[in-house]
Amino acid sequence: MKKVVIIPLVVLLLASFGCETKQKGPSNLSVGKGKLIHSGNALEAVGHLEKAEEEEVNKLEPRALLLVAYSYGLSTGDANRGGAEAKFKNQRSQRIEALTEAEMKHILQVLSQPSAGQVRKAGLQALVDKGHEAAVLILDSLAKGRYPLLHADFTQMLVDMGPDELDLILARLTDGTTSPALKGKLVQVLAEIGDAKAVDALKSVQTEAAIDPGLAMQINTTLYQLGEASYKKEIIAGISHSEDAVRRAAAKAMVNIEGISPKTLIAGLKDEDSEVVTSLVEALAVHKDATAVDELMNILTGELSKDPKQAAIETLDVYGQNKLARGLAKDATMLLIGGTVSDPDNRYYLVQLLRREPFKKQIKALKTIEDLGSKLHEYHDKKEQEDLVKVPLAQLLNEVQ
Repeated sequence: MKKVVIIPLVVLLLASFGCETKQKGPSNLSVGKGKLIHSGNALEAVGHLEKAEEEEVNKLEPRALLLVAYSYGLSTGDANRGGAEAKFKNQRSQRIEALTEAEMKHILQVLSQPSAGQVRKAGLQALVDKGHEAAVLILDSLAKGRYPLLHADFTQMLVDMGPDELDLILARLTDGTTSPALKGKLVQVLAEIGDAKAVDALKSVQTEAAIDPGLAMQINTTLYQLGEASYKKEIIAGISHSEDAVRRAAAKAMVNIEGISPKTLIAGLKDEDSEVVTSLVEALAVHKDATAVDELMNILTGELSKDPKQAAIETLDVYGQNKLARGLAKDATMLLIGGTVSDPDNRYYLVQLLRREPFKKQIKALKTIEDLGSKLHEYHDKKEQEDLVKVPLAQLLNEVQ
């Protein structure tokens, strides 16, 4: 009878002991990932992920996350403040050297999530430092449309890798199976790298029978940047082309075109495409001409999107600094308080213009003559109803006291 009682008790005790040895709560892998991705705490993340690398049967995820964590900790200075900089540098270097394709793919999968925004740059830099193997994966991902959130990063990564990966980029560019969209991105990369070794490949693509006109213009502008001055006339003519893609590519190149007449750029500001206008406005900051001021002000109060308006503020700021926009503070003030600018967004842009240093100086200088400050005060107190405008206008008034 005693034996019958003892055996179940022994079994119960063993089962209880086994339950107590099982890990309670979340794993080191999940905690470490959360510390890294959601909290941005590289030091704590590394502690958990190093344990996870020992514990997990599949080492792929902890190894990938550790490389991101070491990179992020170094980029923020947390490793240095935590006395672990030497360790982080050594581990990062060793792990980049040993990085496998599977680990690189997992890093991209993690970094392509919106929640990974704060660690993305540091993680992708590790792949840039990996070099050729990462470049192959990046080009393949672009071609197959993988990780779409990272595509803008991919082109910049190829630029950062520079001439070392030029042959790989050129091979993909001249491949007949490469889509026009990807070729356009690669042409952009080649323009940024700026290596004249790309000239022959670019000219080869340009001779393709069914080349897209927008891509052809991109190639023209890149060849010009690489020293092929004969393309200048064709690029300038592209500003008035019927296709948006051609005008966009030509307009983007204007900032680098030597000897371009500002009148040509000013005439192009009447374009209805915001991207074209933005590029031409940016070019006018380089190819300066006081006669552009009126058209730039028209953009601020017109119907285009915010990008050309913000670009117009930047360019007018440059003009103000260079004494090319005399009296503009008065004109902008009268426009603001005159009641003719019905769109509050456009009134907001006028206030933002007035808050730039050259125009605040003009307001102060005209205090005894025009007293623009008092007029703006009265407008703020009695007429303006939109907080979007009232708040920055109050800030302006404080700044010009």
